[in-house]
This record gives sequence, structure tokens and C-alpha cells, in this order.
Amino acid sequence: MKRIQKTTEKQPHRLQAPRSSSLSCLNLSKAGTSRQILRKGARSTELSGGDIAIERNLACYYVYTISVAGAVRYIGKGKGQRLYSHMKEVRSRLKRDFRLLRIGSRLQRNLTKAFLSGAQVVEQVLIDDLTERAAYKLEYDKLREYVFAGKRDQLWNVIPASIQTPQEIQAYTERLQRNLNSRDRWVRTLSAMTLKALRGRQDQLET
Repeated sequence: MKRIQKTTEKQPHRLQAPRSSSLSCLNLSKAGTSRQILRKGARSTELSGGDIAIERNLACYYVYTISVAGAVRYIGKGKGQRLYSHMKEVRSRLKRDFRLLRIGSRLQRNLTKAFLSGAQVVEQVLIDDLTERAAYKLEYDKLREYVFAGKRDQLWNVIPASIQTPQEIQAYTERLQRNLNSRDRWVRTLSAMTLKALRGRQDQLET
């Protein structure tokens, strides 16, 4: 498996002829604003006046990251040009009037702020040539890895509720336990139901 990464910059680059990729699912072509593709241990290609369009086999999924100023902020999976869709939406937004506070997606809001501040945005494929199921599992495992390393707040992902550290589960359980003494009947009822389901899942994991 090989890596590719693309750096989003505001300054245009000198046009150079693209070189073909050795990756089985990659077919590079020119189509948007300045981008750069880097392959580990290989030569780099810079294109001006266009995104790097990636055409992939329909069965070929990949897992990717988006880093801002050197820190991984997003982990995702997809195929085709999914990797570049996030920054494409940001650039499209800049062509019209908008308010940051009205951007519903945390990822889009933070990416837009980062781009406006001039921060370097790098989109990188971690592993490609995956089935959808394998890509989903790898994405989940990478998210879990970051959460268990204490980097939950670093990510702009919506983290699945099932990914929680033992410390987070304990704190959540204690909060539900306190809610059983609430004056609000609905709070007591919902907390009791959630606590029962949580303990049921824990019992299943232990057996």
C-alpha cells in the first residue's frame, strides 16, 4: 500500500506535466485549483489551475485523513474524489456571502476558518484498494485509536457513541446514576433506561 497526499495552498504553482501513478486504483487528471500530490519514496507532481481528479474502480474504497497545520483533524473513508469533496465545499462557499456561525457542520466550519487564516491543509490517503466493509472497519479503528490516545477533542469528526474510553464510560455511568435522583420524571426514566442498556452491553462484553 502506498500513500498519497495533497496540500491545499493559496499560492498558484508552476504547471508541470503529471506523472502516472503506480497505485492500482489511481488515475490522475487535471481539473480545478492548485494542488500537489506526493507519494512516499516517489516523485512529486504539481499542477496549476485545477484539482487532481482521482478516478477509482467502483469497488475500490480508501481511508484518508485531513490535516490542518500539521495536526490530523479528520479521518474518513470513501472512493472516487470523496477525499477532496470537503475542501471543494469550502472553496465553493467562499464565492458567496456566508457566516461562519451558520455553518452547521463542525468540520466545514473549522475547515473554512483554517483556510481563511492561511493554514496549510493536507488531504492524504492512508490505505486504498479496500472493500467498503474493510474501509469502514479501518476508519472506526483509527477513530478509536485517537480517542484512546486522548485526542478526541483534536478530531473534527462526529465520533460514534460506541467509542468511549473506560474513564469516559465510568463518568457517563456516574452521571446517569445521579440523574436517577432528579426531580424531573423524564430525566429519571430516560437515565434508568440508558443505564440498564449500558450495563447490558458491558455484561455481554464480559461474557
